[in-house]
Amino acid sequence: MLFKSFLEKIKMSLVRLSPARRIFLSFALVILLGSLLLSLPFMQAETSQASYFDHLFTTVSMVCVTGLCTLPVSATYNVWGQLICMFLIQIGGLGLMTFIGIFYIQSKQKLSLRSRETIQESFSYGETRSLRDFIRSIFLTTFLVEGLGALFLSFRFIPEFGWGRGIFTSFFLAISAFCNAGFDNLGSTSLVAFQTDPLINLVIASLIITGGLGFMVWFDLATQLGTKKKRRLRFHTKLVLSLTVGILLVGTLTTLLIEWNNAATIGNLSLPEKVLVSFFQTVSMRTAGFATIDYTQARPVTLLLYILQMFLGGAPGGTAGGLKITTFFVLIVFARSELLGLPHANVAHRTINPRTVQKSFSVFIIFLMTFLLGLILLGVTAEGNPRFIYLMFETISALATVGVTANLTPDLGELALAVIMLLMFVGRIGPLTLLVSLSEYQPEKKDMIHYMKADITIG
Repeated sequence: MLFKSFLEKIKMSLVRLSPARRIFLSFALVILLGSLLLSLPFMQAETSQASYFDHLFTTVSMVCVTGLCTLPVSATYNVWGQLICMFLIQIGGLGLMTFIGIFYIQSKQKLSLRSRETIQESFSYGETRSLRDFIRSIFLTTFLVEGLGALFLSFRFIPEFGWGRGIFTSFFLAISAFCNAGFDNLGSTSLVAFQTDPLINLVIASLIITGGLGFMVWFDLATQLGTKKKRRLRFHTKLVLSLTVGILLVGTLTTLLIEWNNAATIGNLSLPEKVLVSFFQTVSMRTAGFATIDYTQARPVTLLLYILQMFLGGAPGGTAGGLKITTFFVLIVFARSELLGLPHANVAHRTINPRTVQKSFSVFIIFLMTFLLGLILLGVTAEGNPRFIYLMFETISALATVGVTANLTPDLGELALAVIMLLMFVGRIGPLTLLVSLSEYQPEKKDMIHYMKADITIG
């Protein structure tokens, strides 16, 4: 009786949780269970030398769809362990609450208001209508795109590894790429062995871009294609598509120009191969984590540009991390209006809501402060005095849930790896969501009072 009463109290407590806290706890729960599953003996490969801390780090990285790891997946887990890895990556990419949502829909049960709010917040879905259709479209899009990606990849991996391993590897990479996780089961050098393979590079890049666009964009595109009556795409959709194309073009060109004569990266390749490798790195820096070059051999200015690209990240409401390109765009538009002395932040015959500008500044400041704090902590805890550019590269890679590394992760001690895990977790759920979940501040009456204006000189 007492136990039943205790369970009821827990259930009521969970129901009362805010969406931010539900997102926080759902990811934490999956990480805990995933690390315990991966540490089971029958999940280990014969060559495994992993401790529980290694399993925990791998689980955090997979659930946070990052890609950093202390030990290669292929050398640590057998087929069963790798199946669990795929499942963790899929949950990390879509979110546990989304799986709960689809379960309720399939069983024809009604979603609670709290659950609806949690799913909407986790995908930055601002509309209140058609949430049921939105969740269905998420799963339909995800499994369809991953299935197509695996099909195309199998044309290369089946001849390479045989039917069984070839199909399994194709699905593993397709899921990892669409979820922007960056994990592979090929070895310790990511996709370097397939650096100039057009099929693998273009398929993986397409999966990364698709996942990074955000489900709201795909929902809008699907709605547009599914109706006979012509309707305009949402401004958000057109903005995300334009920014994505622009960033990919600029990133590819800058990598191509800076690394053109670097024999350790692309210097010895033909022109089409140079373009392909440069394009793939730019795509990967949008929070994917795959690599076809050794980043320790890249020029420092290239790494700096990659750091900026990782900082920007992808689009909101998808599997990408980082600041988010739309957040950065809002800041740029607002800065332009301030410089020109304009009364509103206008763009393309539209005015950005002042509340959106305020939220963008909040996200930017919190994200920047988290990056600087993480960089300081990593610099203090890292052993062996690594280069500062590598520390910056590692820090933003973890916070933006990218997963690329300048071969630094395996050499870090447990304290530094703990910092990396914290950064990955914060980056996946969002710094703002984390702060809200940890402290739901109830403003006092004095905080709501409008006082006389403060006389502060800035600039």
